[in-house]
Amino acid sequence: MHLMTKRILSFLAACWGVFQLSSCKENTILPSDLIPAIDNISTFQSDTFTVISHNIYQDSALTGGLSGTSRISNAPTYYHALGCILADPAFGKTSGAIHVEVLPPVSNFAFKTDYPGTTRTIDSVILSIPFKSSYGDTLNPQFQTYRLYRSLKTFSRDSAQYDFTRDSFKTSDILATTQVNYANFRFDTLYGSVKQSPTLHFKLASWFADSLQAQVDAGTAGAAVDFSSFLSWWKGFAIMPDTNSGATIGYFDTYNTRLKIYYRHTNTNNLLDTVADVFSFDPNYCNRFNSIFRNYIGSVSSSQINSNALSGDSVLFIQNEPGLSGLIQFPFLYQQENVIVNKAELIFTAVSPYYNWVDTTIYGMTPRLQILATDLQGTDRIPDDYGVFGTSFVDGTRKIKSIGGVNFIQYKFGLNQSIQQIISRKDSTFRFKIMGLNLGLPAVYRVLLQGSGSSVAALRPKLNIIYTKIQK
Repeated sequence: MHLMTKRILSFLAACWGVFQLSSCKENTILPSDLIPAIDNISTFQSDTFTVISHNIYQDSALTGGLSGTSRISNAPTYYHALGCILADPAFGKTSGAIHVEVLPPVSNFAFKTDYPGTTRTIDSVILSIPFKSSYGDTLNPQFQTYRLYRSLKTFSRDSAQYDFTRDSFKTSDILATTQVNYANFRFDTLYGSVKQSPTLHFKLASWFADSLQAQVDAGTAGAAVDFSSFLSWWKGFAIMPDTNSGATIGYFDTYNTRLKIYYRHTNTNNLLDTVADVFSFDPNYCNRFNSIFRNYIGSVSSSQINSNALSGDSVLFIQNEPGLSGLIQFPFLYQQENVIVNKAELIFTAVSPYYNWVDTTIYGMTPRLQILATDLQGTDRIPDDYGVFGTSFVDGTRKIKSIGGVNFIQYKFGLNQSIQQIISRKDSTFRFKIMGLNLGLPAVYRVLLQGSGSSVAALRPKLNIIYTKIQK
């Protein structure tokens, strides 16, 4: 299901005044500075509510085009993943491929005019995409091989492309191949006194230069007559990784993709000139998207995906979308008597140590988790808590917590509004979904959390509630 098409970005107004204690249907939430002291007479604290957690796959991350009012292809700080992590021991295989389009600088574009009787010569055509960051093993990386193809399918910028959208190309028609070593590629390079940021470069095959030149020189009968004609002729570039090796994924700024044509011609003074014309990604006309591939076969997580275990999975394997997420259920919470929820925290504790400390060092841990409300049909929405209390209150950031003198990593969510709604509305279908927060880098980071099926009861997911009973 398409997650982004289902998220309803609507927030309910908060009820911050004086509450009617006899009105059990109200969203009765108290600000933190007004929470009464726990006296076990009228105000109580409880962490005994049953929480059941399972691993499920979340495969509907918008990576291009348009969905609702979100045009992700126009977001300059949304970067695309390219490369392969072949064998993450906990999460298996991840790879990313890119589709990107470019246009001439102007409509009815033409190369520089030749002196009569002379010939223009295209020396090279280079596709360049700035590098943003990398994820995975950059200390002992394997060479990454990337191949460039001509995209054969039109992907409308007015429709949605997701992580599962696949480009169309002919594998035998390779435009270019390049290799990257992330041990040194991620650093700036000095050319004399000029510092150049790392950039992915493809030198295109000569047949592309010949085809492009023919289309431009055809004038009004060619593809360069206007932007729509050009995109109809050249539908974009497909950039594919070698998925049989690799330990690193690179993130590239496809918003600033450039196609540079270097050529020589004899000018009107019969003198030889060297020229570089630049075609670019144009957010007003072009589209771009990211295809993400996940494969968990043979990994530690594979046996705990969609297990439907009655007590939940022992470990929650959480990735930034697209990937594994945690489905959180409260099977008995709706049966709780009507109370005023003063404070509600949902707490997750990371597995410590991981199955492999080297694995943790290489792939890191998710800095922040996000939480969604979801129903039995899998329709997701932003919980009202974000709108009522703000992102900082809901939180989900990684923190250190000392338990019995031992430091653990925890993630906490403030969910006063949602928990109040479950209790007040007697909602037996309410569920949460947690995953890594995507800040413009799809498929980056992951974390292992103790699940409700963990053998260590003290570290299982907990719902802590401070509540006041309603006087009857």
